Parts: sequence; C-alpha cells; structure tokens
Amino acid sequence: MPAIKMGKVTDLPPGRSLEKRIMARRIAVFNDGGRLYGIESDCKHMRASLANGDVADGVVTCRWHGWKYDLETGECLTNDGFRLKRYDVTVIGDDIILET
Repeated sequence: MPAIKMGKVTDLPPGRSLEKRIMARRIAVFNDGGRLYGIESDCKHMRASLANGDVADGVVTCRWHGWKYDLETGECLTNDGFRLKRYDVTVIGDDIILET
C-alpha cells in the first residue's frame, strides 16, 4: 500500500488532528503531546469523526457520545470488542507520512 502525506508537522499542534478520506475510510493522525498516532477516524458507535475529539494521555474521546479509544492500539475503552484500525506514522523532514 502507498504512503499518504497527511500534512506538515506545523499543521498539527499537540491535542489536534489531521484527517483525510482514503477510499471509503476516514483516517486521522493525532498529536498527543508531541507523539503522533494514526488510526481510523470513524467512531464505532455512530461513525462520527474522531478528528474533532478531545486528545489526552494517549486517548481520543468522541465528541458526540463520549466513546474513548486508545491511540496506540485503537482499542475502544468504552465498550469491549470494538477496535479502530491503526496505522504507522513517520515524519520525513517536515512531512507527516501515514503508512497504509
């Protein structure tokens, strides 16, 4: 699978995300205190975008109904059995690259 340029490091301050639609899936890169995580961006509850969610301590919280996901593993912390696909993220120069 190809690598996807998500944006520049300067476009992604701590606590924020960058989101892109790749084929039929939304994918986001989150900056949690300088650490970058790539995960599927559709909440498993009602498919709301997690890109506008609150990010803290390795967790993103969906703003719609409060479902929480571990950014490292994609595991849903609110309801067992749900998991988001995760993606490796690298920085090359100032570019944020998502490995699909």
